Amino acid sequence: MSHAFYADAWKLTARRDRTWYQQSLMPALLAAKEKQARGIDATIAIAQELLRAYEEPVEKPTLVPLHDIECRDDDSLMKPIESEIMNLFYGSTEKGAAEQYLKARNKKAPEEKFYFRLLTSWDYGWQQKKSRLRGRDVNHGRCAILRDTFYRKNNLGPDPRHYSIPAGGPISICSEYACDTN
Repeated sequence: MSHAFYADAWKLTARRDRTWYQQSLMPALLAAKEKQARGIDATIAIAQELLRAYEEPVEKPTLVPLHDIECRDDDSLMKPIESEIMNLFYGSTEKGAAEQYLKARNKKAPEEKFYFRLLTSWDYGWQQKKSRLRGRDVNHGRCAILRDTFYRKNNLGPDPRHYSIPAGGPISICSEYACDTN
């Protein structure tokens, strides 16, 4: 479709909108003003500005020249497949060679297999290696908290001094039935 068609369609739409505003909106707003509706004067002013904007002359758009398409002999969308991967498919006599070929081909990223994105679903992951961040800890940092607070950083140390001798005098051994003091 040419530029003239779009320009003509735009003009027809603008003309249709303008006539609707002139025929339908302005009489409805003026009738509301006669009934003394609240805030109708501001609405009428906005509608009149819109009609003035419709009546202003519009600059003619500049024509954009069409691009010349260069035909190539090789119209392939895929980059050439490496000989090692092709040998998996054609050079193997074993059963499952096609599976091995597909697995080896699937290991490569799409930007290594194709010249450009063919599907819109590839937009998300295209050239993802360039922006890939380091993997985060799957435990969201909880392991580091445990390691730093719970575990000792070096070998077992001696018990603190207050663990060694009770401060209350001689040691006593008590059971359910009797209590002996040493």
